[in-house]
Amino acid sequence: MKTRVLLLCCTLLLSACQTTETLNTWSDDSQTHTFSKVLVMAVLKEPVYRNLLEQKLVDALKAEGINAEAASNLYPDNDVLDEVMTDAAIRQANADSVMVIRLVDTRKETVYTPGTVYVPGGYGGRYGLGYYGYYGGGYSAISTPGYTTEYNIATVETTVFDAASNKRVWSTITETTETSVKNGINSYIKVIGKSVTASGLFQ
Repeated sequence: MKTRVLLLCCTLLLSACQTTETLNTWSDDSQTHTFSKVLVMAVLKEPVYRNLLEQKLVDALKAEGINAEAASNLYPDNDVLDEVMTDAAIRQANADSVMVIRLVDTRKETVYTPGTVYVPGGYGGRYGLGYYGYYGGGYSAISTPGYTTEYNIATVETTVFDAASNKRVWSTITETTETSVKNGINSYIKVIGKSVTASGLFQ
């Protein structure tokens, strides 16, 4: 029982580390009108992750009632879109705003979780069994090995621009701590979708 409790506590502790938190949010107070559609563009070197992030964010925004289009749907084979291609994508998507997701910083952090040892009868309960009972009890001890977990910590800036004026109207900086890129994307999406909705920028 004690072993299970300890393992559960360790699991909950690690799960608590696997989150996305908002560090800072800015909005243009002079922005008065709302947008009808947003083109989502992620700045990531790996096309697979770029496409995954854009599509998942678009799905999350649509679930919140926001009309959105992923740039990778329009240019799936291009790693980087130049200004001409971006303008063409905005027109093709019929978007009046652009959301750019940019990776600001990445780092790794290793967390060590120590092993546990559980002795049936407790540590002092075997004294009354004599020297052999106490000695033999060491062999019946139940132990779990310690282990390390490596976390990827990503700082991401998400910015919304007015497509007509090319003016920044809203941005937020988030920090995601996860064990894999895919898990990190999922964690980021859950937070950013709600944040964009709360901004009131979209009708």
